[in-house]
Amino acid sequence: MDDDRIQDGADRRVRGGRVRLSWLSREAIVVLAASMTIAVVFSSTLDVDRGSGPSESFSGHESLLEAMALTADSRALISSGLDDTVRFWNLDPSGATWGEELTRLPHGSRPYALAPSTDGRYLAVGGSGNMAVWERKRDDWALLTSKEGTGYRYLAFAPGSWTLAIGGEGDGVRVIDVPSMKERRVLKGLDDAVHSVAFSPDGSVLAATSFAGELVMWDWRTGAVRPAVKGIGRVKCFAFTPDGRCFATAPWVEGGGITLRDLATGEVKARFGSREDFNSLAFSPDGSLLAASDHSIQLWDVRTGEIRGRLDQGGRWVKTILFTNGGSRLAYGGYDGAIHFWSFPGSPVDAPIGSRPSGARSHTGEG
Repeated sequence: MDDDRIQDGADRRVRGGRVRLSWLSREAIVVLAASMTIAVVFSSTLDVDRGSGPSESFSGHESLLEAMALTADSRALISSGLDDTVRFWNLDPSGATWGEELTRLPHGSRPYALAPSTDGRYLAVGGSGNMAVWERKRDDWALLTSKEGTGYRYLAFAPGSWTLAIGGEGDGVRVIDVPSMKERRVLKGLDDAVHSVAFSPDGSVLAATSFAGELVMWDWRTGAVRPAVKGIGRVKCFAFTPDGRCFATAPWVEGGGITLRDLATGEVKARFGSREDFNSLAFSPDGSLLAASDHSIQLWDVRTGEIRGRLDQGGRWVKTILFTNGGSRLAYGGYDGAIHFWSFPGSPVDAPIGSRPSGARSHTGEG
């Protein structure tokens, strides 16, 4: 975890004689007016480039925030943390209960991964020692199955189905059916432990990275490896565009920036950033914006390549980012366990998103 200490610059002291300016000095007035004008212009420029900071926050977890996801109707945010809990938070902007904790599910082995099915019926939670699958039952959640193991750090449901990909049990990705938990296929091709997994938006392609920086994509129903990702170097994180035509990658080492490639051919379409070492990528729902995080959050216009905003976190680590409110705000968290929301420059925000910035906790249940 990064240190939050701020290093102050060296003190600057005037050791010679004092300079005195007369109140009636025209030169002094001109210098003062010019300085104030420059300061105002410079401050405005910073506001445009960096945004105004998080617009709202709520309490989140007692320690490191590990993962976030949206429910099927996008009216609640799901989060997991180092405090061994999975929590649901109200994102309904129409009432005074925005930010309220709706329910809480236990998970006894550091829940790293969250994977809700796209129809909202199932929620898979992966941890360092076990995986749990929960099923939605009216107004609550019931534990469907729990499986012990060496690690289930990375999970993903295929869009529009109950097919679940599991990474973290070695160098392969297991594909199973829920609720039967029957194994359909084990995908091979990585030489190191799985680091992340994700399905393409149409569900036809399954991608995974390893801790060695390998990226492999499969036509998962046949097990065939797609050639588009060969020779692109060590990858730390990736994300598919919402239309499924392209994917973005950030390299494992600092200095490479983000590359956007055609999914079918591997052709480079665009590059974003240059020197940063990003650990998380996310596209807005309409695909027009790309966000990336490390110790800051940066936001680009995908069509023009122009940077839309930057939010510095003072050296504090941001582990996970997620667009909410139809793409008008960016949720982020990591270092302090809290969930923050950034109304980035130019975001279509019409009204405050809630009146409970501290996030009251209203209901706790264990299914």
